[in-house]
Amino acid sequence: MIEILSGTACALGESALWDPDGQRLHWVDILGGTVFTLDWRTRRTTTLDLPGPVGSVGLRAAGGLVAALRHAVAVCDTELVTVVAELETGLDGNRCNDGAVDPAGRFWFGTMDLAEAAPSGAFYCLHPDGTLTRAFGGIVCSNGPAWSPDGRTMYHVDSTRRRISAYEFDVATGTVGPGRLFVSDEANGWYPDGVTVDADGYVWNCKWDGGRIVRYAPDGRVDRVVPLPVRRPTRCAFAGPDLTLLAVTSAATGLDNPTPEDGHTLLLDPGKGVRGLPPARFAG
Repeated sequence: MIEILSGTACALGESALWDPDGQRLHWVDILGGTVFTLDWRTRRTTTLDLPGPVGSVGLRAAGGLVAALRHAVAVCDTELVTVVAELETGLDGNRCNDGAVDPAGRFWFGTMDLAEAAPSGAFYCLHPDGTLTRAFGGIVCSNGPAWSPDGRTMYHVDSTRRRISAYEFDVATGTVGPGRLFVSDEANGWYPDGVTVDADGYVWNCKWDGGRIVRYAPDGRVDRVVPLPVRRPTRCAFAGPDLTLLAVTSAATGLDNPTPEDGHTLLLDPGKGVRGLPPARFAG
């Protein structure tokens, strides 16, 4: 059974994020510049409006969230939004997109070309001391990242190019090592979007225009396909007190005849024996 968690549809829902301590689920509407927070116990949803598009959010050890805005990263606590670093301010055709916190407490996020034509995007790391570094460029539309349970593999998506890459990763230093193609969707009619990794190291990937989530084994083999009632799922995250449910954001933007579910955030059972990993928190 699939439950609709959101009261209103997002134009471009993203960044499903479970907070185990607060028993809350966060997600964003990128185009609306809004962060939604659902209280798990009461099912009451509150909103935080940010100044412009918000690509993604991560939990923060000091409380609140870290957020990738259009050309900046900021920390957010209730109504207070404090910019930590600005980036790509001269690239009007770019904005920040998906992001996540690594096991050592760094916030990683990517940028994208709004026209999804030029490889003008890049992949960045916000360190706990507020330093912003660029890991690599040449991206059209950045999504992810997610890490293997041991932290030694980082998964990153270039959605427009229809590929998921797996990079060697050094948790201690935050160094991104050599990468390899993990999955290609070039032969399919959909685009890979957001990813998450479960406790067994399997990779869950939302398929934009595919109406499904695909679970991949660590060797890239398709393990299972989960059909969805939305055509453009964007990001999934394990949620619930025991991390055995899957929350999925979706988009309604660009659809001529959206269904009643398109753009909503969904909750579903991913299957017996599947459990997620608790999200890390930004240490800054």
